[in-house]
Amino acid sequence: MNPFPSRAAAGACLLLGALAAGPALAQEFPQQCQVLRIIVPYSPGASADLAARVVAERLGPALGKSMVVENKPGASGNIGTEEVARARPDGCTLLMNGTVIATFVHSFPKLGYDPFKDLAPVGSVGITPTLTVVPAKSPFNSFGDLVSAGKAKPDTLNYSIAGYGLQQHLAIEEVMSRTGARFVYVPYKGAGGAGMADLLAGRVDFASFLAATVAGFIKNGQLRALAVMQDKRSPLFPDLPSTGELGLKGLYGGVHFLLFAPAKTPRAVVDRIDGALAKVIGSPDVKERLAGAGMEATVMSSAQMAAEMQALSDALAPTIKRLGIRLE
Repeated sequence: MNPFPSRAAAGACLLLGALAAGPALAQEFPQQCQVLRIIVPYSPGASADLAARVVAERLGPALGKSMVVENKPGASGNIGTEEVARARPDGCTLLMNGTVIATFVHSFPKLGYDPFKDLAPVGSVGITPTLTVVPAKSPFNSFGDLVSAGKAKPDTLNYSIAGYGLQQHLAIEEVMSRTGARFVYVPYKGAGGAGMADLLAGRVDFASFLAATVAGFIKNGQLRALAVMQDKRSPLFPDLPSTGELGLKGLYGGVHFLLFAPAKTPRAVVDRIDGALAKVIGSPDVKERLAGAGMEATVMSSAQMAAEMQALSDALAPTIKRLGIRLE
């Protein structure tokens, strides 16, 4: 008898081994993880960070493990994101990021990962809309006022955003393209710091920031919101008109935050995390906490999340190409 198996038999053994590995790993998860980590590729206090900390507080106990949030900012979030994309696919290292990374394949020539091939959406957390806001003493009382001024006196009003080439920036560029208004972009690093200080002081005429960033300033009367940059009104700001109802359909200003895992994480592990996350996000107190942070809690299937990312990528690619945006 030949002591060595044939190629066909060896291949069959390998296949059976691979099929068995997924269920085995799923049974061990999360026991094989000393600690479950959520990497946030942005600074503490950012929308993704707030979402991650609300989730981690409940998701860890739901999985029977301690969970920590690690901030690894830099390169528009790509440093921390790439770390997770290259991490061992065992469910121990997760990523909190927004659907905006779906547009990075068009704007970053040297992106170190592919958001569609190297990451797998695990579960949905929430959507934070983008609000166009002005200082409390601004003469503009509506989004229409702002657009009219931008048309009557082109390049005299300035604005700030969280980052060049991000969804908020692309939405403002679309407003200018469709209406003929012209505004001047003032670059700042992030949505806080000097940019927020200049906005509050009136040195910046308006800004488009995520609701989580400006909700507190709106509540205390330091900023006034003019519109939410999306087709429908946000349940978080039901009295605020949407740009869609103002005649500007198809603006993708908001960001949907998702939990991701490395792409080759076994489906059974992804499903287990997703099941626990859905229960966490669906609880009334978590919904309330996310709403307080300017985020509408959402529960979606992995197929829906993947479809949303693809739709966003396809929708914003023409704007990125038209503006010649190249980020590093």
